[in-house]
Amino acid sequence: MFETMESNLGRISAKDIAYEQIKEKILKCVLEPGQAIVNEKLGKELEISRTPLREALQRLEVEELVVRNSNGTFSVTPISIKEVKELFIMRSKLEGILIRDAIDNLTDESIEYLSYLTKMVQLTSRLENYKDTEDFGGKFHNAIYTISNNTTVVKIIFQLNDRLNRYRHLAHQHLVEIKTSSDEHEVILDAMVNRDKDRAELEIEKHIIEAMRVAVKAVEQYESANKAASEGK
Repeated sequence: MFETMESNLGRISAKDIAYEQIKEKILKCVLEPGQAIVNEKLGKELEISRTPLREALQRLEVEELVVRNSNGTFSVTPISIKEVKELFIMRSKLEGILIRDAIDNLTDESIEYLSYLTKMVQLTSRLENYKDTEDFGGKFHNAIYTISNNTTVVKIIFQLNDRLNRYRHLAHQHLVEIKTSSDEHEVILDAMVNRDKDRAELEIEKHIIEAMRVAVKAVEQYESANKAASEGK
């Protein structure tokens, strides 16, 4: 098994490594929205040559995480309230589809696992450990994706979530406190257990739209902070 793992690692190309490293910096806002990407500086930092760096940036351009400027250079894609609303609304509709499919595939084992995750969301929320609350909330949604067995929609969701991760990091950076409502997960699970597809779809859409509200507030605070910093120069 370990030999297979090593051989697989050996096949990872420089452009793939560059892609993953740059993408992580963008999603975690280390490379900030709108920031110009200086190829020489980034290449030196990541210890990669120009060709794999360029190929990685072209791949990120396709994923709309970077934009190409008129002079051929790249910048991190700016954020906007319009985009965050569009992404969250799309995610809410897609998760509505997935939860209906998941209800058709529910087993005692999957219900038990979803119940465990719900309890952990509630426990960590009471302890005000909001990072763990968010992690368990994410596992709750991922479990629904898996149970749904709808691979096509799940692939689209993961692509959306990559772009949404930037807004989640902004929310952590620019809001004093983020509380994931533990009650919302319990309500969603109750609808699933009772095989009420319409209610489950409605509740998960409401849950995601509430997350959108938090993300919009984070963007507003980020833009306000940037404006204040610019005016102070």
